[in-house]
Amino acid sequence: YDQWLEFDLGHPSTVTSLITKGRSDTNQEQWVTKYKVSFSNDTRLWVYYKDKSQIEPKVFAGNNDRDSERIHFLNQPFFARYVRLHPIEWHNHVSMRAAILGCPHKGACFPGYFRVNSEAQCIENMAYKKQTWTNDRNRHHQKNGVNGFKFRSIRETNGDPSLAVDGFEEPLEWSKCATIDNYFVKKPVWMVDLGRRTNVAGVMLRTWHENKESNTSSTIYRNYLTNLDRYSVYVDHYPRRYRFQNNNLCSYITRTDQALTSSSRLHFQCQRPLDGRFVYIEADGTSNHWNKLFTAVLCEVFVYEQ
Repeated sequence: YDQWLEFDLGHPSTVTSLITKGRSDTNQEQWVTKYKVSFSNDTRLWVYYKDKSQIEPKVFAGNNDRDSERIHFLNQPFFARYVRLHPIEWHNHVSMRAAILGCPHKGACFPGYFRVNSEAQCIENMAYKKQTWTNDRNRHHQKNGVNGFKFRSIRETNGDPSLAVDGFEEPLEWSKCATIDNYFVKKPVWMVDLGRRTNVAGVMLRTWHENKESNTSSTIYRNYLTNLDRYSVYVDHYPRRYRFQNNNLCSYITRTDQALTSSSRLHFQCQRPLDGRFVYIEADGTSNHWNKLFTAVLCEVFVYEQ
C-alpha cells in the first residue's frame, strides 16, 4: 500500500533539501527509516526524484530515533508545487514529521496564480479557467407592449462570462472583459464554480476604466460609470443562485467607498473564511437616477482560499 505525506507549496518553487523526524506525540518509539520522494505541479502526473544518471528513484535514509533531525541536501534540486514523501521502511510504525526547504518563487506569477499585493507571494487563483454563469442572459427577450417583446439590441454583445477567468489581464479592454447588466434583471449576478468546496478567504476583481484608445459606446460607458453603485461577493454551496443569505456575504464595495470607480483593482476580503464551492459577484445600481440602467465590467476575477 503506497502511503505518503504531501506538501502543497502554493506556487511552484525550487526544492533544495528535506528534513525528517520521528513521532513526537507519544512515548512510543516510531519513525521512518527509508523513504522516496515524488513531485508534481498538478497532482495528476507525479515524478519520482532521481539523482543524476540514475535509473531508479533515490531511496533516502530516514531517522534512527524519534527526535533527531535528518536533513538531505538534494544533488538535483527540482521545481514543483506538490511534494510527497513515500515511507518504504519504518521502525514499529509509519510515523514522520517533515519539512521542505528551498527557494520561494520571486518572478512573475505563473498562469493560474496571482499576488494579492506587490509584496505578497504568488498564490493559486481558484477561479482560473473554471466554469462560469450569469443570470442576466437567460432572458434574450422580454414582453414589452405592442410587439410583445423587446430585444437587447447592442447590449446583446455583452462579454461572455468566461472572459473573467481566462487569465488575461492585459490589455484592459472592454471587449476582453465579461459584462453583466440590469437590462432584464434587477440585480445581475456572475458566478464561478471552483470545482470543489473550499474555505474562500477573499476575491480580487480587475475591472475596467475608459481610456483614449477605447472605442466603447459613450452611452454604455456612462451607464457603467454613473449608475453602478455596488459590488457584493457571496460564497455558496449551490449553483445558479438569484438571492443570497447575509451569512453567505464575503464583502462588498459601494460607490461611497470611492474605489468602485477610481480603481481598476478591487479587493473583497471576507470578514471570515466562507466554506463553499460557488462564488458570486452581484452588481447593484443607484436608485436616485431617472435612467437606472447600469453595466458591471469584470475583466478578471481571482479567488483565493485560506
